[in-house]
Amino acid sequence: MGSSREYESEKTMIKPVGMSIAGLDTGNGAGGETDLRVFEVLGIHGVFAITAITAQSTKGIKDITVVNPEFLKKQIETLLEDFKVEAVKIGMIYTKEQFQVVNELLNDYFLVADPVLYAKDGTPLIRDIEEYKKIILPKVKVITPNIIEASAISGVKIEKESDVVIVCKKLRDSYNIPYVIIKGGHSKGDYSFDYMCNDEGLYKIGYKRLQAKDTHGTGSVFATALTAEYIKIRDLKLAFRKARDFVQTSIEYGLNIGKGIGPVNVSVEIMKKSMKYEAVEEMRRFADFAENNDRFWILIPEVQSNLAHSIKPEYVRDLNDIATFRGRIIRRWDKKVIVGHPVVFGNPTHTARMLLSLILKGKDSTCLMNIRYDDKIVESFKRIGYETIEINRELEPAHGEGKTMQWIIEYVSSEYGGIPNVIYDKGTKGKEAMIRFWTKNMEEMIEALDNLLKML
Repeated sequence: MGSSREYESEKTMIKPVGMSIAGLDTGNGAGGETDLRVFEVLGIHGVFAITAITAQSTKGIKDITVVNPEFLKKQIETLLEDFKVEAVKIGMIYTKEQFQVVNELLNDYFLVADPVLYAKDGTPLIRDIEEYKKIILPKVKVITPNIIEASAISGVKIEKESDVVIVCKKLRDSYNIPYVIIKGGHSKGDYSFDYMCNDEGLYKIGYKRLQAKDTHGTGSVFATALTAEYIKIRDLKLAFRKARDFVQTSIEYGLNIGKGIGPVNVSVEIMKKSMKYEAVEEMRRFADFAENNDRFWILIPEVQSNLAHSIKPEYVRDLNDIATFRGRIIRRWDKKVIVGHPVVFGNPTHTARMLLSLILKGKDSTCLMNIRYDDKIVESFKRIGYETIEINRELEPAHGEGKTMQWIIEYVSSEYGGIPNVIYDKGTKGKEAMIRFWTKNMEEMIEALDNLLKML
């Protein structure tokens, strides 16, 4: 008699392991629990030794309870006995006695130190800074201070790029640190530059400065992402760029939660990938509906149709967040409807551009389709409860290629004070009359078109 399981895999799932030694942020904006999330998102199994528990929220730190060094030692020993730790990120480590534990136990590990001297509200996060410099810094392979921290540790104030070179050299020479990374987020200017110096010299990368309020955890996230990327690729220069890209995206989608400085969004990349997968599946469902409804051909204009479908509107930034069919939705001579698979993102169709314009106007819209103009179709939309508006394409000003859909949305919004679900025009010279129909989600799109077709 065979096994009750049809298939039993002989493969085992293995992930590299990274360790965080840090405090616990009860607001989940930085600290060891955020380090674990960053590790997980980047494909690393994270383990965590707690140095302190903070009573913390987006408004700041109210209190700190420090873990005694004996228990910190027990945590680290327990983890190292069981896991093959590839690298260790050191965040908030509070007392001289804790420094000595790290010094004793982590001689042979790749250590990345994020010297969090102070929290965003000014609360000290390293009590014995001079001892930290003596005990911790000579042990690490990488240090990742921001400009303020680098100035405090080195004693040299950073005001210009030449000062960065001086501070890098001083930190490397004083503590024998192979890689010094100085983050420029606290500097001024339209661009933020981060610097890495090693035996090969100075390497910098720049990013357009984001006007973001919710930046809690930025430094911690960068150091953890750097550790994770190094574990995967063993190339610190490339890990530097990948970690900085990760942080930039996390800041761009920062979470506006709490009453103070919200945390950066470390999960955004996998969230968007998940949303795109869902969008593709919903586009396939729409394709099945269109191809199997024997009256769908009625809706298709001479120029054919396409459907645009976005991820959640609050996550949309450009056309790369909007799906369409690579080909069009076409009506054959025999009234058979064929959908031009596959589903792709970033395709600059009229429907995608118009949907993007809708979303950037603040509309809670994820689906838009162009439909053949017919008075009966417009009246049927009204009968099933949708508001309709006619626009005159003769009023469209001359502008560059690809601006028509944006103009339609801007015009309707300014002239009518709102953007109804059905916008139609009766065409102009060289332009076919058209209906554009948008909905909040795919369920509404399919249900509305199904009801519409039953009335035609």
